[in-house]
Amino acid sequence: MAPSQPGPSTRDALIEATSRKLWSVDESELRILDICQETNLSTSVIYGHFRSRQGLIDASLLHLFAIVTDQIADNISTAAENSGDTRSYVDALYALLTNPEREETVALPRQMFFRISATALSRPSIRPGFLDLYHRFMDRIDAIYDNLVGRGLLGSELTGHQWALCFEGQMLSRAFHDLSSNWDNQADWNRTTYRILSAPQDEVAS
Repeated sequence: MAPSQPGPSTRDALIEATSRKLWSVDESELRILDICQETNLSTSVIYGHFRSRQGLIDASLLHLFAIVTDQIADNISTAAENSGDTRSYVDALYALLTNPEREETVALPRQMFFRISATALSRPSIRPGFLDLYHRFMDRIDAIYDNLVGRGLLGSELTGHQWALCFEGQMLSRAFHDLSSNWDNQADWNRTTYRILSAPQDEVAS
């Protein structure tokens, strides 16, 4: 008989349970008793690991940020891997960003990315951990775009890091647009984004 796999630690179980709640509720609505009921653990165990309700929330937000940055980077990497010429990367990324069937893996991580980023601006307690994760994320994104520039799939007038910043700006624009539009009613944003992403390629072609 194969040995059984160890389950998550108590600390990890508490973070995962809290993270699941934070996908659907604001942290101000999070109740410690709900976490206790879901994990069958007492409040004293929670406070023993995290010292406070805020400590548990902070750890869970950083856990979520690690998840969503990996998802975003994976999406960009997928678009890059599916590209074979200069125009195809823009087409692949655009198709991924605007596909309504990808809402769970594109829209929700994007929204959580900026939700946690906004929290880090106003809460010093999570800022060091947030910045560590953000720099890891940007290092990975920079490498993807450096590779695309090296393959001639993106214009060399921008470095990989500059392309990454361009993408991040468009992602922020989309996050604001999420507040006022339905996922399947994005014609203006879609056309603008495609034009911005395509503009440097048009300059190269001319």
